[in-house]
Amino acid sequence: FYLVKIGTSYRKVPFSQILYGENNGRKIILHTKKEVLEFYGKMDDMEKQLGSAFYRCHRGFLVNMEEIEGYDASSISLKNGESIFLSKQKYPEFVSTYMDYLRK
Repeated sequence: FYLVKIGTSYRKVPFSQILYGENNGRKIILHTKKEVLEFYGKMDDMEKQLGSAFYRCHRGFLVNMEEIEGYDASSISLKNGESIFLSKQKYPEFVSTYMDYLRK
């Protein structure tokens, strides 16, 4: 699970519930299957804590590989119908990483 500090309280969010994380200034907006959580944090720290099942597809987005439905050169489509940015520079690395992920 991923531990989130919202105000003065802490919440455990199972990795399987996380769709993606989005950077918004000094805050992170964590999109889950049930709700959207907003808290102060750094994408780099979140990326390290979530591990290899998540991919930093853009400076401002970290996506759960398990929730990916499809992708093209500029975006990633999720199983819930949402779409997030895929950086042009990250595209070749993303394709390689995603294919490796699917093989496991």
